[in-house]
Amino acid sequence: MPFKEVKRVIYKNNPIVQVVCQLRFPRILSINERAPVDFQDFIRKDYPNYNVAIEQQQQFMLETGIESPPKVIQNEKINNYMFSSVEEHWQINLTSTFLSLTSSNYKRWEDFYSRLQVPLNALKKVYKPAFFERIGLRYINAYRRSALKIDTKTYWTELISPFALGFLSNKDISEEITGYSATSDIDLGNDAMARIITSTGFVGDILFQKNPELSFIVDSDLYFKSKKEINDLDKSLESLHEYSGRLIRNIITEKLHQAMEPEEI
Repeated sequence: MPFKEVKRVIYKNNPIVQVVCQLRFPRILSINERAPVDFQDFIRKDYPNYNVAIEQQQQFMLETGIESPPKVIQNEKINNYMFSSVEEHWQINLTSTFLSLTSSNYKRWEDFYSRLQVPLNALKKVYKPAFFERIGLRYINAYRRSALKIDTKTYWTELISPFALGFLSNKDISEEITGYSATSDIDLGNDAMARIITSTGFVGDILFQKNPELSFIVDSDLYFKSKKEINDLDKSLESLHEYSGRLIRNIITEKLHQAMEPEEI
């Protein structure tokens, strides 16, 4: 793991905009062929809202020796079943190849992990996936200076480590930069990877804000490259969660860390 170990805390001023856990498994045809009635029975108490989106997925065939574009050999309709909580801060997505849980009201890992058990147990009981092809955990953090009671004229170099800032780390030109985005793929060791997108942007509904303010955004997608057995899921998710905490703590400075009011667990 390239990032040093840190003591875990919970921030009173939580910068997390969204958290997604996605579990990919070998295609289960029955999920796409009929509505997941039994699955819904397991989760309906916590996720009563239901919707379905039909997505088109194309498969291509490459013709060797001929300079021609790929040929479409199959158009497949994929059903994306969506179940959400009453207030719609939590959403489950189920397709024939993955299960995901998304939260826009993330407080702490233990709560998120507990809520994940509901759809996960339903998946295991109803569809019995053989293994997980990919286990992923994604955090989107947005740092808005005014929300943290930091002067909006404060340079990002005081809040974010230089390696994550790119051209923004140069104070002479940072105020002239109207947009920034960079992507890094990092080997975390133990077959784990992280794709980190750092950028500036507006978060939330800015239509009703008189003075829209740029945030610095860290979008981190952590995952395991190889398949995992069903019984390895808990340990794998704990590892990804630990990696995500170490990553963020190494990206932010002590000043930003303190501005978010860390609380010991």
